[in-house]
Amino acid sequence: MSIFDKIFGREKIVSFESVSLRISGMRAASEYVIVMKDGNAELSEYDGFDHDEEDAKAPRRRAVCGADRILKLMNGCRLLSWDGFYGKHPKGLRDGTAFILKAAVNGGKTIFAHGSQNFPAHYREFTDGIRDILNDPENVAQ
Repeated sequence: MSIFDKIFGREKIVSFESVSLRISGMRAASEYVIVMKDGNAELSEYDGFDHDEEDAKAPRRRAVCGADRILKLMNGCRLLSWDGFYGKHPKGLRDGTAFILKAAVNGGKTIFAHGSQNFPAHYREFTDGIRDILNDPENVAQ
């Protein structure tokens, strides 16, 4: 991969181990976790952030789909280009939505991005894509 491919976003995610996206606002919080399981991508949605504690909550929704669908979503949204993104909260804005993205991809590469009412390019497409997968009746996990 050349430096130009990296600069222009042509570097691709070819595999992933996990992706975590936490979204919080004044009155609500959600976390989306995507992991590889038995050759497929398992996507879970949690209310709040306390599912990592010993007394873990069950996910609100779960979906299973092919890893290729998640890879297409991540590459379409140029997730690799998000690494290092810091979206500083706009001055004078009292409220808003914050996010933290952590991902392990391509056998050891990590992606970390966060912001408050300031998002990387294609953020909306990524969150919409996750919700589309969760809402697709063909992907509902038991």
